[in-house]
Order: sequence, then C-alpha cells, then structure tokens
Amino acid sequence: MRVWSSGISWAAIAPTRPANPTSPDDPAYQWPAELDRFLNQARANGIEPVLYVLGFPGWSNGGRDSRWVPRSPKDFADFMGAAVRHYPQVRRWLVFSEPGNSLNFMPQGGKGSRAPRLYARLLDAAYASMHAARRNVVVIGGNVHQGGYNDQYTTAPDRFLRYMVLPNGRRPRLDMFGINPYTQRPLNMALRHRPRRVDFNDLDWLAQQLDRYWPKRHLQLFVDEFGWNTEHEALGWFYVVSRPKQSADIATSYRLASRLGRIDTMCSFLLFDQRPAKQEKWVNWTSGLRTWDGVRKPAWRAFARVPRGPGRLG
Repeated sequence: MRVWSSGISWAAIAPTRPANPTSPDDPAYQWPAELDRFLNQARANGIEPVLYVLGFPGWSNGGRDSRWVPRSPKDFADFMGAAVRHYPQVRRWLVFSEPGNSLNFMPQGGKGSRAPRLYARLLDAAYASMHAARRNVVVIGGNVHQGGYNDQYTTAPDRFLRYMVLPNGRRPRLDMFGINPYTQRPLNMALRHRPRRVDFNDLDWLAQQLDRYWPKRHLQLFVDEFGWNTEHEALGWFYVVSRPKQSADIATSYRLASRLGRIDTMCSFLLFDQRPAKQEKWVNWTSGLRTWDGVRKPAWRAFARVPRGPGRLG
C-alpha cells in the first residue's frame, strides 16, 4: 500500500484548554475541516494516510512559543487520544517530528540528554492514551533527524536514542521507530557509523541499537522523509544531485531497504517540489518526484517501479 504523510498542530487545534480534553467533540478543539477531506480521499484511492504532530499550545507550557514542551505529559497524551478518536482514517501516528531539533522541540542542551528525556515522557504517556482510544493504533516514536551537535540547538540522533529514557530508567513504549535518514554519502550500508549522525547507511546499525534498548521487540523502522534536492540548494539541506542521479539513488535506496528487512515504510519527500519563492529560492525544497508545476522527473518512473511487496515501502 502507498502511504501519504502529513501533519497536524496541537497548538493550532487547541488554542484554548479544553474542558474535556480526551473528547474530540470538546468545543475548544478546532479540527481542520480540509484535512478530513484529504484523509477520506486518500483512503478512497487506496492510499494509507499517516499523521505526525507538532506544536505545543501556550496554555500547556506556561505561555512560551509552540516549540516548548508542556508542563504535564498528560495534557499532550489527552490530545493524542482525542486525535486518534477524531481521525478513524488514520491508524499510524508519528508522535512528534524531529524532536532533536530546536526548530521543533525545546529545550535541547543539557549535554544532549534533556530533549530525549523530556520526549520519552511525552511518548510514553501518549502511547497509553492512544491505545486506550483505539487498540490497533500504531505509535511511531523517535522520529529523529539525521544529524546534530548535542548543544542548545540540536541533539544528535545517536545521543537522542541513547537518552530516550523515562525517569524510572525504563524505555518509553512505542510500536515503531521513526527516522529521516537523509544522506550525502554513496548508498552503501557497509560504511561505518559516524558519531553524531544516523543516515541511510546507518539503518542496519540503528536496528542493532533498537534491539539492544528494546530487546525481543524487533522494532521496525518508519522512514517519514528521504530524498535529494535536484534543482538547487535548500534551507537545512544543501546537497544537490542531478535528476538522473536522483532517479538512480531512489531505485538503489528502496532495493537496499528491502534487503535490510527492518524498514516497514519508506516515504519519498516530496511528491512535488515546493513552489519557487520570488527572491530566495534556497528556502524551497526540490526533492520532489515532480517539479512544482507538475513535470515528471526521471525519479517519478523509478518510484513507480518500486515493488509494493508485503510491506509498505512507498
């Protein structure tokens, strides 16, 4: 089955504190009507929708901006339970996107262990609430980016994984582990893991770490974002390849993912390039399978040829 991934903002949906936070019908919730239509259309066309969550409302974090964690993990968990109830079309959820980046999640720092410890509390609380709302929901945790510096701005994915621990020393509950393993290296999983990074070539290393920290679980990997810019550099990712190179690398990456046997889903980011800005084009990602105005790149055909198989590589 093909997959379509999108996101929602807790801060936007719940600008004021709900009186009955586990109920999606509480009047404080402002669910985006257009998203329901998109989710229904995806299901009608045989596409599985997956949602990630970003943004903490000011009432939950002492009036800070939406990057700062809530004071009570229960507030976040209550919202996640309500979201699962509101969107029956969605079975798989990413509990936050790239929490090791200060652009999305604060605070970082603390020798690289503050963010993962805070995130672990949110994830574990959300897990219980989400499974109470619907037993077959799939909770995807971690959802780390590919690199970091363990400072006040970013936490490296290997450090994030190491310190993703609850106050009692246990690991938070989750059903899959998510990662966005962008890479500038040639696609070769025989390359050694480098400190402060976990890119595509390190996914075998990552699987070993998951087996160490969550023994006997054999957790599968969910790749929410992966790809290469083709037209020009972009904010946060300055590596650029030709369109033929993008096509060849997409074919190779899916073949390697299938061989690894631990990747449940791998999403290409994006379907369409972002529309060019009038002045600063570098802020627009061009990793799409089509240009912003719909022209198919060679990667479109390469992606279409990816075998659907028993898993959900797509």
